[in-house]
Amino acid sequence: MSRIEKEKTVSELQDKFSQIKSLFLTDFRGLNVEEMSKLRRGLRESGAEYKITKNTLIRRAAEQSELTGILDFLKGPTGLVFSYQDPLAPAKTLYELFRKLEKPKVKVIWMEGRVLDQSHLKTLATLPGREILLAQLVSSLNFPLTNLVGTLDAVLREFLSTIEAIRDEKSKAA
Repeated sequence: MSRIEKEKTVSELQDKFSQIKSLFLTDFRGLNVEEMSKLRRGLRESGAEYKITKNTLIRRAAEQSELTGILDFLKGPTGLVFSYQDPLAPAKTLYELFRKLEKPKVKVIWMEGRVLDQSHLKTLATLPGREILLAQLVSSLNFPLTNLVGTLDAVLREFLSTIEAIRDEKSKAA
C-alpha cells in the first residue's frame, strides 16, 4: 500500500469517525468467506458498514478524532463496524451471529463518547428498538397525568353525588 493510499484511507476513516453513532471493533479470526458475507449482509441491512483495515491506519485516524479510547484495543486482526443511524442495530446483528458461531469476538464498543467492553454486547442487543423505547417513555410520562385526571374525576363524581344526596334529602323533606 503506497503512502498516498494510506493517507486516503486515514482520511476516509476520520470522515467515517465523525459521522458514526457507534463503532464496534471485532476480531474476525475464524470466519470463513460465507460467514463473513453473512455478517456484512446483516450489518448492511441494519444500516451499518463493516470494514477491515490495518491497525496502524485505524490508530492514526482515531488519534485525530474523539475515539482515543479504542487505541488500547488495536491488537490483532481488527474489523470495524460503523453505525451511522441506529447505534444499537449492529449490536443485534453481531450478537445473533456470535450466538450461532461464537465468532466474531467484539473487542470494544464505542457508543456516543463511551467505551464499552464485550460484556455489554448482550445488553445492547437485547434492548428494545428506538420506537419501542420512545413509546415506553411517552407511556411513563403519560401515566401520572392519567392518574391525576382519574383522581380529579373521582373528586368531581363525589362532589356531584353529595349535591344529589342533598337535593334528594331536601326534596324528601319538602
